[in-house]
Amino acid sequence: MESGEGKKLVIWGAAGHAWVVANAAETSRFFEVVGFLDDVNPKQRATLFPGKDVLGGREALEIVRQAGVADIALGFGDSVARLRIGSYLRENGFSVVKILHPSSIISRDAVIGEGTVVLAGVVIDPGCRIGKYCIVNNNAIISHQSEIEDGVHICPGVNIAGNVHIGRGAWIGIGTTVIENISIGESSFIGAGSTVVEDIPGGVLALGSPARVIRKI
Repeated sequence: MESGEGKKLVIWGAAGHAWVVANAAETSRFFEVVGFLDDVNPKQRATLFPGKDVLGGREALEIVRQAGVADIALGFGDSVARLRIGSYLRENGFSVVKILHPSSIISRDAVIGEGTVVLAGVVIDPGCRIGKYCIVNNNAIISHQSEIEDGVHICPGVNIAGNVHIGRGAWIGIGTTVIENISIGESSFIGAGSTVVEDIPGGVLALGSPARVIRKI
């Protein structure tokens, strides 16, 4: 594990999203990424971010701890796994940090939970509350007074109007639009390019324009 300037950070994940998170972390100038963890394929060795190694799976956390690194960012997209791994890291004494890309525009009174990643071009309006371990992906817009619960993935180019509530662990697919005053239930999946104009219950797949429930998941 390399040493250098800045606050040391390890990314949990070793695929495309981890690369994006690492870039956002270092672009923010708050962190220096010193390595990656891959709990899916811990024997992988890769250079996802220049000069940084995959250290192994969760068994490598002790190496990370001994190197004096306390901060870990989540670099994978699975909503359920983000909730599980975030809690696991906290229970083992690590800080699960939030990453805010410097090109994002975030209202001063918006609340953003630990372990959440806000990527390039995002706009988060006044009065919004974003939970723990979420992803607000590139160029998404979250309008005033909306509440996003823990572990939600807001995919690139999503437009969420005001006073929207999105339940824990939901996935809002790329390019989706959600009109004002809508509620989307826990663990629901909204397909790419959908337009949500009425409430969606929890635990379902919904898609289309307007979005309709297709089946339970």
